[in-house]
Amino acid sequence: MTKKSRRAFLGTLGTAMGGTLLVREGVRQIHSSIRSNSHGTEKQPIPTDSLRVDRSGRNITVQRGTLRTDLNSIDAWMSLSGEFTLERESINGSSSSLRLASNPIGKIEHVFDEPFNIGENTICFWLKALNNVPSQIRIRLLAPDEQNQLITSQYLSKDLANTWFGIEVGPTNKIGSPDSTNISRMQIEVAAEDQAVLLDRFKTKPTADTGRVMLIFDDNRASVSTAYEEMHRRGLSGAIAVIPDLVNAGGHLSADQLATYHADGWDLLSHPQLEEPLPMYSQARQRQEIIRAKEWLVTNGYQEGADHFVAPFGKVSPDTLEIIEVFHYTNYMTSEGLSGTPPTDPLTINRVAIDNISHVKRQIQRAARFNMLVVLSAHTVGNQNDQWVSQEDFINILDFIKGTDVEVVTPIDYWKNEISRTRSD
Repeated sequence: MTKKSRRAFLGTLGTAMGGTLLVREGVRQIHSSIRSNSHGTEKQPIPTDSLRVDRSGRNITVQRGTLRTDLNSIDAWMSLSGEFTLERESINGSSSSLRLASNPIGKIEHVFDEPFNIGENTICFWLKALNNVPSQIRIRLLAPDEQNQLITSQYLSKDLANTWFGIEVGPTNKIGSPDSTNISRMQIEVAAEDQAVLLDRFKTKPTADTGRVMLIFDDNRASVSTAYEEMHRRGLSGAIAVIPDLVNAGGHLSADQLATYHADGWDLLSHPQLEEPLPMYSQARQRQEIIRAKEWLVTNGYQEGADHFVAPFGKVSPDTLEIIEVFHYTNYMTSEGLSGTPPTDPLTINRVAIDNISHVKRQIQRAARFNMLVVLSAHTVGNQNDQWVSQEDFINILDFIKGTDVEVVTPIDYWKNEISRTRSD
């Protein structure tokens, strides 16, 4: 199956941070009559064990990069605000982590022995928020001083309390005229009342050879057919997060359309949908729905895409992530931000809503500038009856992508070409 992607010339880096968090889609009742339409002819169930991935995506990506013993030492950091201590708990259970408590701000700083070049290596680490998740964590790269900074503002999902997840240091804004080859200091800042986070497994990874853009369309809406035509015309492929119960239903894509797009290089991903987000249900029910959605894709011949997951409503809990990890290599969220190649945490990959065109363009420029991945999420395209992206704006974004030095990839591309080679490292 051939994947189509295009590259053009580098656009200038946007300087202002704007945009909005992804607007979550409203709850929709799925009737049993729709379920029967989506499945068609009854097929023999697939043994659950055969639906498991052969290895956790997290266990694969953790092999990439170099552990920075200097950044993982409490002596390497200076406390600028809040309480900064050593914690016995760690992500791998065999060492300690760094505990940063804010009241109302927690802030620490590391001074590099030699200038750090983010054009050659990126920085990542793992975070665990205790009890409550701060709405945002900010990482400042002083390049080389306070007047010239690269800033990463990472919005965090409230559902990820008391569990470890990865953080990418991918610039989302800047102050002054920072020199990305001459970073002298790094600051980590948490702003929240009486909030404590644990920091662990600081690593550096070689910067990717190019920036990348991915487009994922949620819920197999009928208007994706319009998006498909525009992308096909430009030689681009995307991905569809498929709700099996809505295949062949009114206002949604048919099974034949999905087969056509798949044959043309599009990925079909697992996306179960209930009336509430998965964490609202028991572990047994979550597992049942995650298995059922993947089983439909595998039964219909979409095995590779079935190994990748898009969280319904963008919400997961620690229990949800544990189940997803058994059956899927990657999971795409709705939290804002850029991702590395490979991602630090394949189970919490960020996505950017496509509906704010100016914000999307800035994120694409940053992905190109820093050789990172930006995942764009969409629901409908050109539907005048909702608030999602218009046809004109969607075409504008596609043309902007074509005019920027980025590679368009799909989830399968991204995983196979950049992650699976870890197995032989």
